[in-house]
Amino acid sequence: MSPESPERILVVQTAFLGDVVLTTPLLSALRAKYPQAHLALLTTPMGRDLLQGFPALNEIIVFDKRRRERGARATLALAQKLRRLGFDLALCPHRSARTAILARLAQIPHRIGFRDSALPWLYHHTITRDSGRHEALRNLQLLEPLGGPPPEFTPALSLKSPQSFQPERLELAGNGLRVGLCPGSVWPTKRWTPRGFAQLADLLHKKFQANVFLLGSPEDAAVAAEVEALCERPVSNLAGRTSVPELVGVIERMNALVANDSAPVHIASARRVPVVAIFGPTVPAQGFAPFFPRSAVVELKLPCRPCGAHGPRACPLGHFRCMTEIEAEQVLACLEPFLSRA
Repeated sequence: MSPESPERILVVQTAFLGDVVLTTPLLSALRAKYPQAHLALLTTPMGRDLLQGFPALNEIIVFDKRRRERGARATLALAQKLRRLGFDLALCPHRSARTAILARLAQIPHRIGFRDSALPWLYHHTITRDSGRHEALRNLQLLEPLGGPPPEFTPALSLKSPQSFQPERLELAGNGLRVGLCPGSVWPTKRWTPRGFAQLADLLHKKFQANVFLLGSPEDAAVAAEVEALCERPVSNLAGRTSVPELVGVIERMNALVANDSAPVHIASARRVPVVAIFGPTVPAQGFAPFFPRSAVVELKLPCRPCGAHGPRACPLGHFRCMTEIEAEQVLACLEPFLSRA
């Protein structure tokens, strides 16, 4: 059984940025449960940038698994580093084989993971993920062998506002309604069409005289440029121009956000910004809907949905109806209640 009062706790979350946001309730619950413990997070460089200064954490350990630290040798070196740091408890919401191997090679004496993880036998305790829960709540299930979260704990996504953010640099100063559009996603089939986003931007200009901002990572810059080229009226294209903390700062200054099933949905929820999430090959029931009351979901009821846990590289049936048949007017109808109260 895990120690009643662990002194050094490690949480391993090296998945995508949205997954890091959805781990924040677990981090906050651990801090509430063990206020004196040293709490560390193992995450990616982007995860570090997102959670730098997060109040529940004492330490962030960076694992650049996609670039500088790819391969077995880097994984072994990291495991040796973790062993020297002397953690006595590890909680692993990320279900990869590498996560399980890292925790085992680090010789952390109490390791908790999910039963459907790769290599689950490398954990001391495995938890059955509740498929009916939101991912943020599923992560909290890892506390079950420890007695669960404190009774007074209320789960919520949480991110700090960036302290050195300069809105003037990104031309965010001034008045007027601001709406952020995030046309990107790591998975191509999770992207609503550029034409749809452009039509929505024009409708927002026409009906609300809104200032529209295209947001995203450097990887989203190409699709954002395509959206901008299709717009009839000017938009502010910030995709690829912001760091991760700056993206948080921009999103929190929006009156509302529209995004595909991707990290900005969860960033908006964590900063209490109304958000409309567009779902295509994935469905909200998989556990990744906005975790915030002032939110809405746009999706089509099709028998082929969902077609995967993340969304495939291409539509398996070749028609991509789940995205191409979503109209800008549908999205605007979900967005309007948030704008009318802004």
